[in-house]
Amino acid sequence: MNPVNPADVSRRDLLALFSLLSLAALILGGWLTSLGFGTWYDELRKPPFQPPGWLFSPVWTTLFTLLAIATWRVARKGSIAQHALRVYAVQLILNVLWSLFFFTLHQPTWALLNIALLDALVVAMVILYGRIDRMAGWFLVPYAIWLGLATAINTWIVLNN
Repeated sequence: MNPVNPADVSRRDLLALFSLLSLAALILGGWLTSLGFGTWYDELRKPPFQPPGWLFSPVWTTLFTLLAIATWRVARKGSIAQHALRVYAVQLILNVLWSLFFFTLHQPTWALLNIALLDALVVAMVILYGRIDRMAGWFLVPYAIWLGLATAINTWIVLNN
């Protein structure tokens, strides 16, 4: 299967592609997360700075919407976006893997290693996207900030459980 060449896809189709990829990552990550809820998660000591559970779904939906729009803006620039799009693909996989490691497999230490890599990739994306399309880079800043909070929560859980 040949990868999609953004230059060969209309702007609307490109936005639909990145929206569908975000939706797929949200659904898969949410499903993997739901598999881990229960006794194991309930018994974890959680940090006092952890936001309420109801906040996570709307925040992740907003962040992945911004990610889709930012990636669409970058992908429209053609060949200069190829490296940024590879980084995007890897971070999307790492994002889903975090849910697998933390919730499904109950391995917060593995999840912490994963999210450390994810943090680095998202910061790199902010820079790469920003060099290609300034607005696209700014669209990723909330994602980087939220991941910083998620990393702090994950770290606290590893150190206190």
